[in-house]
Amino acid sequence: MSTTPPAFVHDLATCVGCHACVVACGLENGTAPGGFWRQVVSFNEDRHPALPVFHLSLACNHCLDAPCERHCPALAIARDARTGAVLIDAGRCVGCRYCSWVCPYDAPRFEPSSGVMGKCTLCNHRLLDGGTP
Repeated sequence: MSTTPPAFVHDLATCVGCHACVVACGLENGTAPGGFWRQVVSFNEDRHPALPVFHLSLACNHCLDAPCERHCPALAIARDARTGAVLIDAGRCVGCRYCSWVCPYDAPRFEPSSGVMGKCTLCNHRLLDGGTP
């Protein structure tokens, strides 16, 4: 594996806020309708002429020192040593939501249908096959 950790690259200069990244993430990972792991936050939505308009695509940053991993009482969150992705083991997760409380990016989200937390996996299955997020 490369020494450069995998990443989702977002270019503020070209993003038009179309949410295609959100849809692609949902399709690739089979998330439930409305249960997106990625979100687009728009700034200056009213398009005030004196301010720039830009859109920021956000999801889990797979932090090098991940607070969600450190504070999970069930030890359900771990980094994949092969890809660097921070993953939640649904079999170990108790749905306590501690990880969402400590995450500065609001990445882990409670999934009511399963009763456990879910978050971006950095498309770990693609990384394991040599692909990109």
